[in-house]
Amino acid sequence: MEERKHFNWSDYDLFCILRFLLRNCWLILVAALIAVMSIFLVETFIFTPQYTSTTTFSVTSRSSVGGMGTVAATDTLAGQFGEVLQSNIVQQAAAKRMGLGSFPATISVTVPAGTNIIQMSVSAESPELAYKSALAVIDCHSEYTAMVFTSATLDSINGPMLPSTPSNQASQTQLLRLSAPLGAAAMTVLLVFLAIQADTVQTPGGAKHQIDGKQLAVIYHERTHRSLKDRLRRRKHSLLISNPTCSFYYTETIHLLRVLLERQHEKKGSQLFLISSYGENEGKSTIAANLALSLAQKHERVLLLDADLRKPAQGLIFEKEVDPRRNVSRFLSFGFTDGQLDEAAVPIDGTKLHLMPAKALPRKKVESFSANSFRPLLEALRRKYSYIIIDTPPMGLFVDAEVLGDLADVSMLVVRQDVMPAIVINDAIDSLSDTKAEFLGYVLNNVQSFRAVVLPGARGYGYGYGYGYGYGYGYGYGYGYSKKKKASKAASYRGSESASSHRADAKADSEKQEGDHNG
Repeated sequence: MEERKHFNWSDYDLFCILRFLLRNCWLILVAALIAVMSIFLVETFIFTPQYTSTTTFSVTSRSSVGGMGTVAATDTLAGQFGEVLQSNIVQQAAAKRMGLGSFPATISVTVPAGTNIIQMSVSAESPELAYKSALAVIDCHSEYTAMVFTSATLDSINGPMLPSTPSNQASQTQLLRLSAPLGAAAMTVLLVFLAIQADTVQTPGGAKHQIDGKQLAVIYHERTHRSLKDRLRRRKHSLLISNPTCSFYYTETIHLLRVLLERQHEKKGSQLFLISSYGENEGKSTIAANLALSLAQKHERVLLLDADLRKPAQGLIFEKEVDPRRNVSRFLSFGFTDGQLDEAAVPIDGTKLHLMPAKALPRKKVESFSANSFRPLLEALRRKYSYIIIDTPPMGLFVDAEVLGDLADVSMLVVRQDVMPAIVINDAIDSLSDTKAEFLGYVLNNVQSFRAVVLPGARGYGYGYGYGYGYGYGYGYGYGYSKKKKASKAASYRGSESASSHRADAKADSEKQEGDHNG
């Protein structure tokens, strides 16, 4: 696969990114806690508290009546007095008075505008040192201010006071409060970056850019919890098109896929259709079951073969018990007769479909099977059925799909949205393409979008239906799911399903006639 040269935001969906953040929200919480602990440790072992003792002075004129000058006369001198209080000469004199080699504190001076007031703040590492340093400055400053300012004097009117709490405690507390949101924000940015760098398939348009294969269909998210009680009990229902609660467009998409298989059967005589995926829980078994059901609505001899001998799922999907003496696993291990094959094909109630289930086998037993182990069974089934849908184990874990690919006629890959990186999906496609079976393309499954969740009636592409958020379709269809309408929808399901099937058939017949005419 060629590397993409341009970053395209349309290849990413905000819903997938938010879902990734939700799945990893514990990392955001851990990052916030680590940030708080780090700042706390730094402040405990490295942070030095500072204590400040404040003294207020007033500047008065020596020639003023009553010893007080006007503000206008002394305002300009206040700033000059402040510079003297902060000078090295005054600090050295104060240190000498304290019996120290250097002044142990820092002095800051503020002069309120339009006043003759000076506020001197002396900060040191301990309350006692700050207080003594302020007293030393007050005791020795007059020796130098009297020589510089002959017309004014500096008098202490308030302080100094012995400080009880650190003056920088407020900034320390504020930094500690900000540490949690800053840590969480940093981890959120990192997770968003990882979600983008994962290069998973998030949109149908992005799939066309990322995957080297034909996009056969886009299947949007369907509900597996049919009621609030099911959701609370975490009980899921199989997404089968025979269930009236399945949405119209879900069923329609399955029928369109069926038409592709019928076309392969008519043009090339294909009978064995292999369905696989790269990873677990991508929906390959459900799609295989629905394709078999859709084919059985039109054709008599349709078989669903569960070739996943490690974790078979078709028996669970159709709620059928597996006969330990008559199943795929037994036939591969001990052989079979035509009568046993007929008995092992379990009919699905209400349909023309037959299911041949399997039982899980030990890993060493499964790995002993080869293409020659499956060949007699598949050749026998070819003579009995027109369409055989084969459900295989995931390709990312086992090589069973590649082994069966040399025996099947057509292969198809199921890709679930935002699960696997595009690079491993392309590796799976390359592996299927290298087998004798013709690789038909991939199905993008379980697609969700942020727009569909926020605006259930607005769909950006494809058929577009949400998963438990209400349905809003284009093409003139407006299906609601109120209690009053749900009953009428279930009653009319059979008719709409038949109509969609006829439309798909008409499309296939039209294309066939056009091909014959051109030929």
